[in-house]
Amino acid sequence: MLLDYFKNLKELKFKFLDYKQIKSQFKLHFNSELNNNPELKFLLYEIFVYGSAYIIGGYFRDFLISKKSRDLDIIIDLENTKLIEIIGQSNCQYSINRHKGIKLQFNNLVVDMWSIENNWAFKNELVKLNEKDKLNSIAKGCFYNYDSLVINLHTYNLNIQNYNAYIDNKKLDILLKSPIYKNLNPTTEANILRAFYLKKKEQIQFSTNTKKYLIDKIGQLKDNGFDPIEILEETKSKYPKYQNQLNKNEISKMISELYSANEFDNQFYLNF
Repeated sequence: MLLDYFKNLKELKFKFLDYKQIKSQFKLHFNSELNNNPELKFLLYEIFVYGSAYIIGGYFRDFLISKKSRDLDIIIDLENTKLIEIIGQSNCQYSINRHKGIKLQFNNLVVDMWSIENNWAFKNELVKLNEKDKLNSIAKGCFYNYDSLVINLHTYNLNIQNYNAYIDNKKLDILLKSPIYKNLNPTTEANILRAFYLKKKEQIQFSTNTKKYLIDKIGQLKDNGFDPIEILEETKSKYPKYQNQLNKNEISKMISELYSANEFDNQFYLNF
């Protein structure tokens, strides 16, 4: 309980900062990070010659609540071929996953980069990329409100309004309601695990939109002949932070709770 109390204090702390204060403090914080990881610093300087970069999600969120972060997600406003060329000419170690995300390993930091053209929401034209307001477009393209934090590394302009809504309401929400937006997201099982992980870790509730998504996707796994618990256990093996936080019984219990409170249709939950 005491840990929860101090965590809440940290969350409230940034609520009293204006955007100007957040920008200036984050700039100092990130410059210190770059000084500790000079290869990343020089890579970003080279990228900045051709395009902009936006930090999204957890790294910025951890900064706001004074938590140390070892993972960094960056969207690069640059054609993917040019981005790969720049990284290839650097001395950075990197790999490319099946979603065309680029993982870079530095001494003190793991960085995941995507070209903006490979972002799933923009690539499938599910979110309109406003050329005059890319910051807000990127924020809207994040799946959950918990992860919808964006800051431009050129201007340090930022968007955290969706995350603020999460803090205020303590509800995990999917930002867009469109079925096609939710159905085309390429990481369904990871999204389910993330929701369960956050429910346990943050003691939050699911919005109606999120709850329906989870019930539908778990139901689809069952309809396709899969055991949802086994599929989620298999997916969990790819995410170390979930392995230590969610066991098989907890996943089963959360699925059961979802179905027992299912107000969307007349399906009954059956033990898998």
